[in-house]
Amino acid sequence: MKFSRNAIWLIPLLLIVSFPLWSIPVSTFLTPRGGLDPAVNTQQTDHHNFNMDRVRILQNQKGMKTAVIRADKAHTGEDPNLLILDGVDADLFDVEGNITKVAAKIGKYSMTTKVLTLIDQVVLNRTRDKQFLYTDLLIYDSVRRTVTCPEKTRLKGDEVEINGGRLTYDINSKTYVIDHRVNCTINGFLQP
Repeated sequence: MKFSRNAIWLIPLLLIVSFPLWSIPVSTFLTPRGGLDPAVNTQQTDHHNFNMDRVRILQNQKGMKTAVIRADKAHTGEDPNLLILDGVDADLFDVEGNITKVAAKIGKYSMTTKVLTLIDQVVLNRTRDKQFLYTDLLIYDSVRRTVTCPEKTRLKGDEVEINGGRLTYDINSKTYVIDHRVNCTINGFLQP
């Protein structure tokens, strides 16, 4: 009986002593075949890329409708919180419910900051005051309720035409600020 107990301890001892002889063939047998593809090891992030047709975005602030943004097409890009819009048509509402219509070829809408950026042939129409604004870049911030045009603008009304380099409009206070070489033409002005 004592011999069989001692024989059990001989097996691990033989494996340890003979390790240099059998380790190389066993390790080559156990290595995976083929190379490691680095693309398999990279972790894929979950993106929500999508394309939509006939998009309509409604904005409300303190229970009042502040904007309705419509687009022919919308899709996401690198940033999943940024919608890229084609064929944009929007209605902006002031406190009294008056509508200002905005149209542009291209737009970007940030879902986190609620900022609408319109690019390329932007036309803004204040229907109540019969005023038109023409520019190539318009930024509408729905939180601050401001419209900013950092590039050249042309504001045209019934009796007035104003060309300027930059325009800022506050929807709540209904004030314009136009700067950078302003040229103003007033028709129907009576001399004193």
